[in-house]
Amino acid sequence: MRAGHIEASTGVRWAPLLGGLVVLYAVLQGTAGALSSVRGEAGLIVAAAALAAALLIQRVFFASSWAESWRSLGLGLPRTRGMIVAGALCVLMLAVIPAYLLHDAFDDFYPNAAWLALGILAQAGLAEELVFRGFLYGHIRRRHAFWRAALLSMLPFALVHLTMFATMDWPVALAALVLAVAISFPLAHLYDLAGRTIWAPAAAHAVIQGAPKLIVADDPMFILVWMGAVTLVLWLAFFVSSSAGSRS
Repeated sequence: MRAGHIEASTGVRWAPLLGGLVVLYAVLQGTAGALSSVRGEAGLIVAAAALAAALLIQRVFFASSWAESWRSLGLGLPRTRGMIVAGALCVLMLAVIPAYLLHDAFDDFYPNAAWLALGILAQAGLAEELVFRGFLYGHIRRRHAFWRAALLSMLPFALVHLTMFATMDWPVALAALVLAVAISFPLAHLYDLAGRTIWAPAAAHAVIQGAPKLIVADDPMFILVWMGAVTLVLWLAFFVSSSAGSRS
């Protein structure tokens, strides 16, 4: 019997799912740490490592072929509807930046910003969404309705963000934790809107992390304002039903 059929008939296989999640997160963070990829400096390598690990785990424990592993991780072609919604939300989020330009709070971009943006897209966008939406949420979503699946997958997503309290001032770390909890639901909705693929939430996630990592702002409140703004914008995704983008 195919592994995918076993999962469909018996429910979520929590042991390999959570074990795989731990391994994938270790690969993601370990590679980023080893290469000092804080702003996506080695984002392409980090994403490649996460992709290789995810495909291997999916193939060994959940899928009967490499092609099935690729599709079931949300790496197939996205639904146009989801990508349009994600694109509109990205534009709205980025509109916060010109507002700061008008108030002279903007200083400059970090050096090599264009290259770093590509790395952030790969690392914060594709790699993180592959782990938390394509792998974790994707498996749970196949057995549960949206809100239950989103809630269950939010818990590990929030848990890993607790490490920020060791490296950030606690108000910023707390705001980042609240942001992680809040955005996990619209990111999951974007995954559904895009036909259960990671591309739409990956684009949004890259913008969320990209702006504060690429912009040098004079205003110390910029990061907190940014977090609040992107949270409000992302929840606008729920005005679009995911019924047309859902699969059984």
